[in-house]
Amino acid sequence: MARTTSPKRSAAAAVKDAKAGIEAGTEDVAQKARRAGARAKRQASALEETLTRSAEDIAATVSDRLRSVGVDTDRMVDVAKEQATELQKLVEDEIRERPLRALGLAAAVGLFVGYLSAR
Repeated sequence: MARTTSPKRSAAAAVKDAKAGIEAGTEDVAQKARRAGARAKRQASALEETLTRSAEDIAATVSDRLRSVGVDTDRMVDVAKEQATELQKLVEDEIRERPLRALGLAAAVGLFVGYLSAR
């Protein structure tokens, strides 16, 4: 006497097969995503190195050209440092004298930068 498979067993086997297929597909997608992430990371690192070298080259070129026309770039750096120190002192004084105003300005700048980065 031949036994036939019940519809319930057939459905259970189909569900089991589908589940195995989904798990295999999920792992395949995860592997592809990991490989793509690693590739993107390598490319970003190479791009960062290229941009850094380019920025250094541009800075050197500008410095050389300024020196060639008689501009003392070392003195410019010193003056910029002095001005940055003075600006830092002014900002510190403002924060000490008006902390709520400084907090409000910082929040406004943060919102503005957030708005720009969301575009």
